[in-house]
Amino acid sequence: MMSLIEQIKNGKLWRYLGGVHPKENKTQSTSLAITTASIPKHLIIPVKQHIGQGGQVIVASGDRVLKGQPLTASDSFMTVPVHAPTSGTIEHIAQYPSTHPSVTPAIAIKLVCDQEDQAIPPQPALDYKQLSTSELQQHISQAGVAGMGGAGFPTAVKLNDRQPIEFLLINAAECEPYITSDDVLMRERADDIIQGIEILRHMIKPTLCVIGIEDNKPDAAQALETAIKTLNLSDDIIVRKVPTKYPNGGEKQLIQMLTGKEISKGQIPAQSGIVMQNVGTVYAVKQAIIDRQPLLSRIVTLTGKAFPQPRNVQALIGTPISALLSEFECDETKAAAIIYGGPMMGFTLPHTQFSLTKTGNCILTPVKDEIPQVREADACIRCGECSEVCPVDLLPQQLHWYSQAKDVKKLNDYNLMDCIECGACSYVCPSQIPLVHQYRIAKVEVRANDAELAAAAIAKERFEKRNERLALEKAQREQRQKEAAEKRRAAATATTGEDPVKAAMDRIKKSKAAEQTPANGQVSKGSAVADAIARAKAKKAAAASTDTAVPDTPLPNNAAVIAERKARKAAAKAKREAEGSEPVPTATSPAIEAKKAAVAEAIARAKAKKAAAQSPQSETTETATDTSAPAIDAKKAAVAAAIARAKAKKAAAQSPQSEATETATDTPAPAIDVKKAAVAAAIARAKAKKAAVKETQSTQEKTTEVADSAAPAVDNKKAAIAAAIAKAKAKKLAQLGDK
Repeated sequence: MMSLIEQIKNGKLWRYLGGVHPKENKTQSTSLAITTASIPKHLIIPVKQHIGQGGQVIVASGDRVLKGQPLTASDSFMTVPVHAPTSGTIEHIAQYPSTHPSVTPAIAIKLVCDQEDQAIPPQPALDYKQLSTSELQQHISQAGVAGMGGAGFPTAVKLNDRQPIEFLLINAAECEPYITSDDVLMRERADDIIQGIEILRHMIKPTLCVIGIEDNKPDAAQALETAIKTLNLSDDIIVRKVPTKYPNGGEKQLIQMLTGKEISKGQIPAQSGIVMQNVGTVYAVKQAIIDRQPLLSRIVTLTGKAFPQPRNVQALIGTPISALLSEFECDETKAAAIIYGGPMMGFTLPHTQFSLTKTGNCILTPVKDEIPQVREADACIRCGECSEVCPVDLLPQQLHWYSQAKDVKKLNDYNLMDCIECGACSYVCPSQIPLVHQYRIAKVEVRANDAELAAAAIAKERFEKRNERLALEKAQREQRQKEAAEKRRAAATATTGEDPVKAAMDRIKKSKAAEQTPANGQVSKGSAVADAIARAKAKKAAAASTDTAVPDTPLPNNAAVIAERKARKAAAKAKREAEGSEPVPTATSPAIEAKKAAVAEAIARAKAKKAAAQSPQSETTETATDTSAPAIDAKKAAVAAAIARAKAKKAAAQSPQSEATETATDTPAPAIDVKKAAVAAAIARAKAKKAAVKETQSTQEKTTEVADSAAPAVDNKKAAIAAAIAKAKAKKLAQLGDK
């Protein structure tokens, strides 16, 4: 079985999915040799013209620069500088619309050309065979060389010898219609291209080098084969013609066609032992190493029927598109559009103030009958044609929906970033939906979202590392404190002969034991809280009991004492009812006497108030005093009873033992139970209330008789005096009862 290299040398080719066959339209611009464009009045040089980050501007407004002088610099390997394409003065550095489908503003340097084209001193050619790969990488990067056939990937990054490379593939397919810049370059400068290939072979040392070129470029293929034979490299470099098909020039598609290897998602060709470079890039490498000239210009195809003579011109980087159209007599009034790039992957410029960049290979100005009329896109009819021609085997229809919805997650799920923007889907779309244009804008949004996620991940990592650092510092600080405490402990032990920590713990234990030991010497089992609760309960019990209570002695039966007291109360009540006048003070308890006094005071106030209202004359007042006051209503009686109860309660609290002492004069008896005392007090209050109600009824009857005799009412002042006198009498009576 033949090896892969033998199969390639025998002319075997492989196929890839999808692809279309648009009309080529290439012969219009290949009839003339490469023309050098004149130096324009000014150049607009974008700082970033490649994949990666733009360099830092190292010039300022007003500076005069020479041809080949660096304008930016950076230490990053993914950043390549830009140089002054000619001599002149920096007018300003500002934001300009980028030559990109998104037309997002980007930093650019405006150089006013002095038309002298004065260059920096020339440098001698490098002997690349005596230089290492890293040294050559440095020279290529400093020359500003980036991919000139696609997205503009920094060339030096690909030329790494850290891993073995089996195939060096040169992309000379140039499959897009109208574009012929690589074709004429290979025809006229094949020797320079082969020299550039030799430099790359020295750097990465591949097993085989294959130049892939479409079979519609026979003159270019012949020129390359002639240059290879001149240098006796026919066994190491193969020119392989491939059938014309779009997009043969795609990196993954050409790799699969020439080697049969498929580059899976997320991989780069170098991981499969393959490096691919465009022929324009190879020519720039030769200029950087042999001619010692940075990338200052490029070959661009000016084509379309709006040009009187389509051709390829070598123009300075940064040349305004308007200057090229004017110099080569483009009739802009006939042009249906001005397209930067080819008809498949290019995009329409909104105006001609954009400038030429390193990746710009064509300016197309077709007339109306040359390309399909641009019209409003119709709705997607789900025909599926876009999926059939996609060379990357994507689902353009789904990407269309999600790019319109700006659903970044779904765009990633459907592998938007794998799209090579070949335009095959747009070419076959019957609804004329600008799919590639939508994908390019969506890619910008996806990259921005990825940048935000990356920044968030970095911030999270920094936060976690900070927490780890703080935790480590805390642990170290605690360890230092522990070590210092151990040293102090050891020093104290050495001085006193006793461990200070142990001694302190012993003192604490002794203190706790002393606190937990009661007065009787028995150690308490409860905690400090339990001891406090026990003390509170003991205090409450002492307050509720009497001083004469004997500990550990059961309470006697107080039924006889209670019966005797009830008998005395009943006798006093009967005596009061028999006399029909103010009750005679009896030897009862102060609480009962206080209640009686309160009832009497309430009755006196009621009498005084009623007398003041009905009988203003002094005689009526005296009569009312002798015969008692008119009745008060039920509400006032209730208030009076409440006042009496409060005073009785206060008197009982001030002298809780008097009644018990009185009843136990002959025979000593223990304290009355608290609950029984409360019941007795309630009975007393009820009886007092009942007596007050009965007394008020009696006074009502008496005052009704007195009311028949008409008498003038006393004034308010006399009534107040009478009430005050009654109050004083009641208070005096209460004091006598307390004694």
